[in-house]
Amino acid sequence: MQKLSRRVIARTLAAKLVASPAERAKWVRALAAYLVEQNRTKETDLIVNDVAHELFIQNGQLLVTAVSARPLSESIRTELKQMIKQATQAKRVELTESVDPDLLGGLIARTPDAEADLSVRTKLKQLASL
Repeated sequence: MQKLSRRVIARTLAAKLVASPAERAKWVRALAAYLVEQNRTKETDLIVNDVAHELFIQNGQLLVTAVSARPLSESIRTELKQMIKQATQAKRVELTESVDPDLLGGLIARTPDAEADLSVRTKLKQLASL
């Protein structure tokens, strides 16, 4: 079997997920099986990022990871999603959150194509390097 490019895999999987969201688990298992069978598990992070990028292109759905010093309040969560929608023209923003107290304050928001680091830790590092 010929090795498929990451982009082809991502495009295909994103199309399947958009066409039949109820079968999401089935398609994710199929991808996992393919990666194991083809000995490509080391590419998992890259392929997941490519799929997220394709979901945005095909469906306007943007996957965002937000890391903050403390859990986000509902108002901050709503404001962040709205700001990201306006900046990217996304139809929908899916937000995954995690907490990292080492950030001290603020947050880091990551999309498949960009990162906004608004953490206090980074601002202090920038100040220290002046």
